[in-house]
Amino acid sequence: MPVFTLDELIKATAGKLVRRGNDQQIKGVSIDSRTLVPGEVFIALKGLNFDGHDYVQTAIEKGAVAVITERELPLPPAWRGTVINVPDTREAFGHLARFHRLRFDGPVIGITGSNGKTTTKELIASILAQTGKVVKTEKNFNNEIGLPLTLLKITSDTSAVVVEMGMRGKGQIAYLAKLAQPTMGVITNIGVTHLELLGSQGAIAEAKGELIQALPPSGVAVLNGDDPFVTRMGTGFSGKTLYYRLHFRKDESGPAPDLFTVAITTKGDREEVTVDGRWGQFDFSLPLLGRHNVANALAAALVGLNLGHKPEEVALGLANVHNLEKRLRRLEIAGITVLDDTYNASPASVQAGLEVLQKIDHPGRKIAVLGDMLELGPIGKAAHRQTGEMVARYGCAALFTYGPLSLEMKKGAAKKGVLAYHFSTKEELWLKLKAYLAPGDAILIKGSRGMEMEGIVEKIIALEKGGEK
Repeated sequence: MPVFTLDELIKATAGKLVRRGNDQQIKGVSIDSRTLVPGEVFIALKGLNFDGHDYVQTAIEKGAVAVITERELPLPPAWRGTVINVPDTREAFGHLARFHRLRFDGPVIGITGSNGKTTTKELIASILAQTGKVVKTEKNFNNEIGLPLTLLKITSDTSAVVVEMGMRGKGQIAYLAKLAQPTMGVITNIGVTHLELLGSQGAIAEAKGELIQALPPSGVAVLNGDDPFVTRMGTGFSGKTLYYRLHFRKDESGPAPDLFTVAITTKGDREEVTVDGRWGQFDFSLPLLGRHNVANALAAALVGLNLGHKPEEVALGLANVHNLEKRLRRLEIAGITVLDDTYNASPASVQAGLEVLQKIDHPGRKIAVLGDMLELGPIGKAAHRQTGEMVARYGCAALFTYGPLSLEMKKGAAKKGVLAYHFSTKEELWLKLKAYLAPGDAILIKGSRGMEMEGIVEKIIALEKGGEK
């Protein structure tokens, strides 16, 4: 629980003191009147579908000792709390979180990239938790509201902070970095998601690269050396740059990696990995499937090693990470192997999922169930068709698609000889899939977040429970 004096609250938010209350110490920050604890300040945020100003009265009744608003409001006559006015409550919330973060002198690691942000964040947190208390972004709360919430969880016994940074346009990572003041920055990769908004992969790289530009001269950049867009971010950076690579030959051009894989072997639900580099050769066992997750683990390992963790501590942290919901979660249901990768989708992440599906040892067929990949802009149609062709290359017997864009997936797969279907509703897809599935099959289910493909996973789970949702 962050504690502020009243004067610190005014200074941090650059607000105008309308009324000074009786309480000179503020114990905690709330943006939700439903969870407010007595003694906290309530900040009236505004969004597309809500206005916190409508809940100021409720916050006061629940024990708020101060409120921060954008406009004057009628207040209970008996209330003796503080009122501060600001031009923008969302910015004031961020500034207050930044003020609190600047009281912390430990490492703050910022993470961004087109894919793998949340997984990498969890891997880093698991490594650093071997030797101390870590504050990390919960789930994927990585925007201008979620990041300040994370920073405000810093306490006197926090040893490290790990924050995920998302973006939908230029300047957004720069703003988040201004709040978090990271000492280390990790860039996982640059894909084509957000092409619809930014126009080119180079523009996406520029927006993501704002994280590296925000690092201080004493900062450390951890970069994916297999991605040329990411590798170039190290050019001109005055701080320390560490590169990781899945693929490395000593005769290759470009910066030599500080950590790279020597061997990767899939054993059941784990990847057994040998790495080499600046810290010597060591092994780790990763309970997440896929080479893309090995790459995420390399990034996390570099963070830990640079902060002084021994290779064995890094290996223990990686081994103890929990499987993430809707991210290549493997389920065995009624004799069917299900890969639930329904959190989101892009061409690169679909390929990663298909690679894992291809490696699964099972007696039956391989089946892909794919929803639309969104925010691809002008390449959307071609990307879906190429993804359908890719389904054939990875040995799938059948493809079931959902969504208007995925019709191109169906065409691409059918052209390559795959039994391919397209459906305009998930209910129609499920009826056909249910009739097709048989014990021994392995199935990958994936789609962009807006497609909500987890509904198909839930129906398969319900089969084993003797019912159908």
